[in-house]
Amino acid sequence: MKKIELNVSRVIYGLLGVTLTFDVLLSLSQYTLYENLSSVLLLVAPILIMVYIISTQSGRKSTWKTALLFLMLFLIFVLETGVVIGHGLSPTPLFNVLAVIAYTGLIRIFLEKKWTLELTTLKRWSFGLSGFYLILALIFGFFTVNQIPTEIYSNVRIFLVVLTLSVQLLLLGLSGIVLFNKLRKSIGNFAWGFTVVLLSIFGGILFYVLQADVNAQLVARFLLLVQIVMAIALIMESIYTGLSNYFKPYHKILLYLVSILPLVFLFENKFWGMSYLKEIFEIMISKLTFFAVFFSILTFIYYTIETILLWYAYSTKSYTSDLSHVEIETNYRIIVLIPCMNEELVIKNTVKSLLNTNYENLDIYVIDDASIDNTVQEVEEFQGNKRFHLLQRFQPEAQQGKGEALNWAYKKITDSYIDKGYIFEETLITIIDADSSVATDYFDKVNLVFNSDFELTGLQSKVQVINRNRDTSQDLEFGEIINATQSLRSKTNTVAFGGNGQFCKLSTLYSLHEAPWTTSLVEDFDLSLRLFLSDIYNVRNVQYDDIKIKQTGIYDDTMSLVKQRVRWAQGNIQTFKYIFPIIKSENLEFKQKLELCFTLIKPWLMAIEYVVVIYTGVVLFGTLLLFGLNDAVKSFVIIFALMVFYIFLINVVWAILYNRNSQEKFRWGHVLSDAYYLTKFLIVLSQIYPQATLRYFRSQNTWDKTKRQA
Repeated sequence: MKKIELNVSRVIYGLLGVTLTFDVLLSLSQYTLYENLSSVLLLVAPILIMVYIISTQSGRKSTWKTALLFLMLFLIFVLETGVVIGHGLSPTPLFNVLAVIAYTGLIRIFLEKKWTLELTTLKRWSFGLSGFYLILALIFGFFTVNQIPTEIYSNVRIFLVVLTLSVQLLLLGLSGIVLFNKLRKSIGNFAWGFTVVLLSIFGGILFYVLQADVNAQLVARFLLLVQIVMAIALIMESIYTGLSNYFKPYHKILLYLVSILPLVFLFENKFWGMSYLKEIFEIMISKLTFFAVFFSILTFIYYTIETILLWYAYSTKSYTSDLSHVEIETNYRIIVLIPCMNEELVIKNTVKSLLNTNYENLDIYVIDDASIDNTVQEVEEFQGNKRFHLLQRFQPEAQQGKGEALNWAYKKITDSYIDKGYIFEETLITIIDADSSVATDYFDKVNLVFNSDFELTGLQSKVQVINRNRDTSQDLEFGEIINATQSLRSKTNTVAFGGNGQFCKLSTLYSLHEAPWTTSLVEDFDLSLRLFLSDIYNVRNVQYDDIKIKQTGIYDDTMSLVKQRVRWAQGNIQTFKYIFPIIKSENLEFKQKLELCFTLIKPWLMAIEYVVVIYTGVVLFGTLLLFGLNDAVKSFVIIFALMVFYIFLINVVWAILYNRNSQEKFRWGHVLSDAYYLTKFLIVLSQIYPQATLRYFRSQNTWDKTKRQA
């Protein structure tokens, strides 16, 4: 099936390229060559992109969205049939090509039988009905662009018109049958009544348009308006699909820019049909531009202040060396939970690293969540070690998410500890990822910190990402930026758990009187917020810069990296539900409320800013095409260049801090290299919040596990 989709896109590329070139030249033959080429750029490129999106991306099975598209297609067919047969006007091949795209999209999404796929779309290099219809549009374009008088090919024209409308009717009928079957599954026998009413309405419209006294030009203008609406619908569908799927960043940028160009074409050539539509369009652009500028200024101020605060907090980091005066009164029992699902590549080394530590009062629990690889076999050699335990889950209870696996193990362990009489106040529970490694004194340092303050409830380790090449962006992000964020949170007493290497007193978790971990995609941060909002007295977590845990990163796999970060971003969006409880909380101080609220709002700010950037790029591109390199465009380019330089300078500062903390000799070449990779990394990740927002509103809460790299 995938091979067929690839060939479909190639064939449609070729056909549409030729067809639309003729059609655009036909529509604008009274203009100069430059204007013709400009219009070809404005129309051919975006429509090709839309063809690619709609003909090769499957799975968008929204029946009602498809029904609306079908209604527009049906109305276009009825109006065009009326003006062509009843009044002798010519079909409009450009917008008919858009109709073919829509038909093909409908059929590809819903049809599964092989013969219908071959009949209606394109298979290999043979043409189905869609390809045949495109050829007819090509012929119409050829006759008209060469200004061949209608009288010369009048008989051929009649044949072509009848044939074109027949093929279009057949495509419409097939799409209608498919949609009818889908609707019948949704609304039952009401689909019959809906179909009868629909046919009656459109039959009445066709009968009216065929009347001789009808103003054919007015109907044609209304037809054009409906076709424009459909074109815009396809544009928005392509943008929506781009946000919903994991395309490469530069593919997304191209998609956003070119998808909107037909609107520029319509605006430039005043094809709106009615003047007030053009005025509304201009007002809308003006208001959106004002909002984009205003929001961008606020965002710039916000991130500048945040960066300054992070740099300040960075200089006030805590180290366990400051606790040399502390006497060890309690050797905390430490429970290590390692949730695993198909971790055969990494789990063995992780367990070895933990067992090689000097800490004896340690219980390591590997939670196998019904792995289908050799995860269990990889850890069997540790079964004789009294500090190691294997807990196995089996289907159908297994693989319900990381939070469920942790809760299952938590209940088993707490029940066991109650039977053994262990003191929960002197027990720590930690979550460690299956691809981690720690220093031999890791748990000794943790024990020291909890002995320094017996009212402490939690601790978050500093995460280090193992570098496989010169791309240090992920380690720089965790080791410097996120670490500075936690240092800032230590000033507001809002240090949050961040997944790997989080420690919490078992007595604190038990005081929640509920399962500690939820189904949230960021169950660690969700737990932190619920602890802050609970009635537990003086919840306080800390982070020390020299309590480190190492983990592997994601290298040379942008798609996996984006999927992972989209999951985290969506989890952060899910926690927005706590913002009103935080504001109303009587247990939280003002500084805690302020920091937590800004943290919960930040994902929405980033999603909006991403849309603002897209909109700004589209407006700039459209302005450049319409008016050339004028003063407004030059000013924007200068401001944009200054902003890029400003962001790069900030990343240079982070790179300097990172290199000063590394064991390697400080080199300016490494600083510039790290700043470059960090900038590239952040550009790639700029797409995650719009995707996460769409997944959130579509209730796509599946937990896509990141594949391990050997």
